[in-house]
Amino acid sequence: MDCISNAQALLQRVVAKLGDAAASQLGLTQAHFVRLLNGTEALPTSVLLRAVDIVLDELQRVPSGAHGPSTALSRDKASQAPR
Repeated sequence: MDCISNAQALLQRVVAKLGDAAASQLGLTQAHFVRLLNGTEALPTSVLLRAVDIVLDELQRVPSGAHGPSTALSRDKASQAPR
């Protein structure tokens, strides 16, 4: 069984979302993206942050009622509760 790093898993999520546009959306050449995806090069912090933004954007589009109340909304309500 092949083990993949968290960085590779993150890049796979980006590919699942963006397909062939993944490399360009991350500001990379296709060759550099493949090296990162294969784990032959370490993922630079700037690329990591862009990839996280892409994946989080996907998660934020999930309707808030689909998986219960939003955690952010729950925190806001808790901070407004009288003490």
